[in-house]
Amino acid sequence: MSPKPSDELDLDSFFLISTGHTAFQLLWAGVELGLYDFLSKELQSSFDDIANHLNLQPQPTRILLTGLTALKVIKKKNNQYTNARLTEQMLVTNKPDSFAPVLGWQRYIVYEGLVDFVDSLRKNDNIGLRRFPGKGNTLYERLVNDPFKEEVFQKAMSALSHQANFCLCDLEALKNIHHLVDAGGGDGTNAIFLCNNYPDMNVSIFDSDSVCKIAMQQVEKEGLLERIKTYTGNFLSDPFPKNIDAILYSHILTIWSPETNLRLLKKAYEALPEGGSIIIFNMMGNDDDSGPISTALGSPYFQAIATGEGMLYSWANYEAWLKAAGFLKIQKYDELPLNHGILIGTK
Repeated sequence: MSPKPSDELDLDSFFLISTGHTAFQLLWAGVELGLYDFLSKELQSSFDDIANHLNLQPQPTRILLTGLTALKVIKKKNNQYTNARLTEQMLVTNKPDSFAPVLGWQRYIVYEGLVDFVDSLRKNDNIGLRRFPGKGNTLYERLVNDPFKEEVFQKAMSALSHQANFCLCDLEALKNIHHLVDAGGGDGTNAIFLCNNYPDMNVSIFDSDSVCKIAMQQVEKEGLLERIKTYTGNFLSDPFPKNIDAILYSHILTIWSPETNLRLLKKAYEALPEGGSIIIFNMMGNDDDSGPISTALGSPYFQAIATGEGMLYSWANYEAWLKAAGFLKIQKYDELPLNHGILIGTK
C-alpha cells in the first residue's frame, strides 16, 4: 500500500515558492524569445542550435536552459532539448489551447502591480493600481489609456475563456435563448463561440466603447455582424438592453465584492422575463477555502490591482447570492477544465 502524499511543505516546494518570481521570468523568457515555438518545430535541438536561433551568447543560453530544465518546462536527453508534454500543449503560441497570452497578462499587468500586495492587504485597497497611469479606481478603467496593455489583457482573457468555453456547448438550458447579453463581454470570444454553437441565439456585448470596437473587429472576421451587436456602457450602472432572455457573467463576478455581486444579480433578475436565465461562468474555489491552487493564486490580483474588492469565490458564495437575488432554480456544472464551473439560475 503506497503512502499518502504529504500535506507538509517540502524543501523543493519552499524554494520554488520563495523564488517564484525568478521561475516565472524563466518561463516567460521561453515565450518571448520563441524557445518553445522553436523546439516545437525542431523536435530535438542542441545547445548551439538554440543559442543561434535565439541570438543569445553561450552564458545567457546556459542560464535559460538550465533553469527551464530544472523546472521541467523543457527536457534534456543526450545533450538534446525538447519541450515537456504540457509545454508543447500550452506554451507553443500557434496551438489552439495556448496559454501564452495569459502569461503575457501575468508579465505586463499582474507582475507589476503585485509588488504592492502587502500594502494592499493592510489597506484593503488595490494599491498596485498606482503602477497604471490614468483616471479611475479600477484597472479596467485605466487600461483605456494604454492600448498595448489593453490588448494584452483582452488576449489573455480570450485565451482563458477559450480553455473552457467548450463547456458551454450543447447545454440544454441555452438552446432556447434568443437574445443573450454578455456583460463585460470583452473581445467577443464568448459571443462568437455561443453563436457558432446555438444557431437561434443573438448576443449583445455589453462593455466599454474601446472594448466594443475590438470586439466588432473579431465579429466581422467571423461573419456574425447580423447576430452579434455591441451595447456600449457600464453594466454596473447602466440598464441592460431591452427584450433579452439571458445574461452571461463570464469571469466577471470575481472582480467585485460580495455586496456588488448580489446587487448585479438582483439587477439581472429584474431585467429578465419569467423563465429568463442568468449564467455564471468562471473559476470556482472550494467551499472550505482550501484551494484549489489556481484560484488561491488568482485572488491576489483582484485585491492588489483590479478593484481591491474581488477574489475567486467559492461555489457556495455564488449559490447563496443567486438564491438571495431570487433565482431559486439553479443548475450546476462542475469538474470543468482549469477549475471552471457553470451555474445557471432561472427566474
